[in-house]
Amino acid sequence: MTTFHLEHRQTGDTQVLGGWGYIWGALLGPIYVLVKGFPGQAVLMLLLSIIVFGTIGILGVLVALWSDSSAIRTLSFAVLLALGLALHGYFAVELTRRGFLRLGYREGYY
Repeated sequence: MTTFHLEHRQTGDTQVLGGWGYIWGALLGPIYVLVKGFPGQAVLMLLLSIIVFGTIGILGVLVALWSDSSAIRTLSFAVLLALGLALHGYFAVELTRRGFLRLGYREGYY
C-alpha cells in the first residue's frame, strides 16, 4: 500500500493518504470518502462496496456449499474477508486521491 503526498498548487495545503487512510477506508468506505469532501466519489464508492462485498458473500456461499470441512470454510471465510477489506480500503484511498487531484492537488515526492 502506497502513501500519497498531495500538495495544492496555489494554497500549498498538503494532504497525506496512506496508513490509517487504508484502515479507515476499509472499515468505513463511502463514509471515509464523504468525510474527505467528495460526495460524487462517495456514491461511486458505495457501488464499489456493494460489488466487493457482494462478490465476497457469493464466494463464501459457494465455498460453504462446496466444502464439508469446517476448517476449510473458516479459513476461506477469513481469507475472503481480509481480501475484501483490503480491496475496499484500496478503492477508498484511490478515489480520494483522484478527488484531490481533480481539485488541483499534485503528487509530491518527499
